[in-house]
Amino acid sequence: MLLRQQQALIVEDMDVMRKILVEQLRKMGFGQVYQAENGRRALELLEEVSIDIVLMDWSMPHGGGADLLKAIRLQAKWQYLPVILVTANTHRNMIQEAIKYGVVDIIAKPFTTKTLQDRVLQALQVEPQIESFATLESPTATSMTELSIEASNEPIKNTVLIVDDAVDNLAVMVGLLKDTYKILVAKDGQTALNLCQSANAPDIVLLDIMMPEMDGYQVLNALREHPQSQSIPVIFVSALHETANQIQGLQGGAIDYLVKPVQPDILKLRLANLLATVNLQRDLQANYDNMLALSRLRDSVDELIHHDLKSPLAAISAMLKRLSQDKSCPKDWRAKLMAIDDLTMQSINTVNLSSEIFKIETGRFILKPARFSAHGLVKQVLHSMHVTFHHKQLIAFQFPDEDPNGQFDVLADATLTYSLLLNLIKNAFEASTLRTKVAIHLSIEQGNVVIQIENSGVVPEQIRPRFWDKYVTSQKVEGVGLGTYSARLLAKAQGGMTQLQVDDLQNKTIVTVSLPAAN
Repeated sequence: MLLRQQQALIVEDMDVMRKILVEQLRKMGFGQVYQAENGRRALELLEEVSIDIVLMDWSMPHGGGADLLKAIRLQAKWQYLPVILVTANTHRNMIQEAIKYGVVDIIAKPFTTKTLQDRVLQALQVEPQIESFATLESPTATSMTELSIEASNEPIKNTVLIVDDAVDNLAVMVGLLKDTYKILVAKDGQTALNLCQSANAPDIVLLDIMMPEMDGYQVLNALREHPQSQSIPVIFVSALHETANQIQGLQGGAIDYLVKPVQPDILKLRLANLLATVNLQRDLQANYDNMLALSRLRDSVDELIHHDLKSPLAAISAMLKRLSQDKSCPKDWRAKLMAIDDLTMQSINTVNLSSEIFKIETGRFILKPARFSAHGLVKQVLHSMHVTFHHKQLIAFQFPDEDPNGQFDVLADATLTYSLLLNLIKNAFEASTLRTKVAIHLSIEQGNVVIQIENSGVVPEQIRPRFWDKYVTSQKVEGVGLGTYSARLLAKAQGGMTQLQVDDLQNKTIVTVSLPAAN
């Protein structure tokens, strides 16, 4: 495959992201890369030029991803056109709809250049799996404004395969079930096997036993030996009424055995009950598959965050610290370097909240403790808060002011501890009223470094019992309620604990954090 002979189409409403994708595909060697800012323009380009692959966003004005995918797949000439979603939206419903309309891959934003290249090359070699669109009427025009696809309100019918060599028996069974189910018929065992091992396999099989060439027992055995048909439920419907026949059928893997002549109401009830179980199992499997897909996407994002974002930020922070401590560094530069370092550490904090917390919640976090100064981290956070909240004219201090002997060194993860201290100290600054104080006391208690953060004002009484819970917030227009939740989670993950005390009489709040001391 020569990439210089391939033509790609980027569909993305953000100009910057569109340019990045175009540049990366051109560097890969694509002969031509076209751009569209919405689904309507994408369809126009698809009509005008021959496109070999489409990379598209999901949420766009004037023709979003869902509408564009439907429009593409409704055209026979684009049925097998490779489409990759490049999106920050990884909700389960979106993934279900995207898979339904035959996307070959989903790349979660942000992504690495290597990830993009690998997925694009793979997509060009893979034929998409697309469901049948026969139930959707083809539009008379490809304009997005004229395209209207309405979902059917009728439930999807289960498919029942009736296998019987007697035409009269087939006619009776079809007459009983045709209004409720989609019916397939087979007059011999081989035809039944072919249908069950096809792309449109039935949901359940009603199988006669006495048939020429291949009887029902042989058909069932062949079904169970083939991976594509081994789980299709089978009900024997036979004139053989002996107990031995029924035992043989059920031992062979049938889920039920009905004796002819079958009572119509009994047959319908048995089918309805069994298919309800089949549908439930299918839904559970679909949910499980979607969970796996989401987990893989999340893992990809986590890997990207750690290797392509967090590591460079940590390196920048370490370099800034070394520069500020270098004797040759001008004094007027040191404050600026520390300010940049504060911003860097806050960025690392954001990364921690989006990745490490997920690992902790899912039981996949592994602590790699190291010795560092909790006193130094508090001082660093306080310096940052002085800059951010200078307009409140707060008196903020920590006690003791210095720690020359390293008695407040802890054994934990420095970046996670910075994150939890930043969240709690920032909360204290936000909650304090003008020209009051924020005091942070450090002490040693029972082998732990204890950090007490005290501020004026009290936590509202109604949220005190839920102060550490997820999504609990108060008096913050933009708050999402993850600060205190993440702080407690990060403390516990490092062998520490958190505590809330509220003194209504003195109008103050004290939040306590303890972490294992290194000494």
